[in-house]
Amino acid sequence: MSPDRPTKDPTPPPGGNGGDEEPITREAYVAMHGDPRFVELKKRLYAFVFPMSIAFLAWYLLYVLMSAFGRDVMGVVLFGNVNVALVFGILQFLSTFGIAVLYTNYARRRLDSQAVELRDELHHSATEKEGGR
Repeated sequence: MSPDRPTKDPTPPPGGNGGDEEPITREAYVAMHGDPRFVELKKRLYAFVFPMSIAFLAWYLLYVLMSAFGRDVMGVVLFGNVNVALVFGILQFLSTFGIAVLYTNYARRRLDSQAVELRDELHHSATEKEGGR
């Protein structure tokens, strides 16, 4: 490891968590991790991420395998200099952007409001504890 890189996790700058809020304790994070609402939020996230990842990897693997073993099909000229392989390649990019748009909409609809609620509760509990000292 190079000598100019720190070996420990960097400490956040003072006031780096939004002003004069107190830092959130490890215990608060552990408690939130066991909260049923947080568990439900993770399930919702995984319900999108895992199937979409599997679908995309299968689609990508199809592209790679067709390029390697289906050269006859991939070489079919559709029009001008455009063949099936080029269309597959462009569709790879389009599907990546499509998945990003789908995830953004899914997160906005199913994840963001609960994540904000839990984050605010976590920050609120940290400031309550500090005020109670």
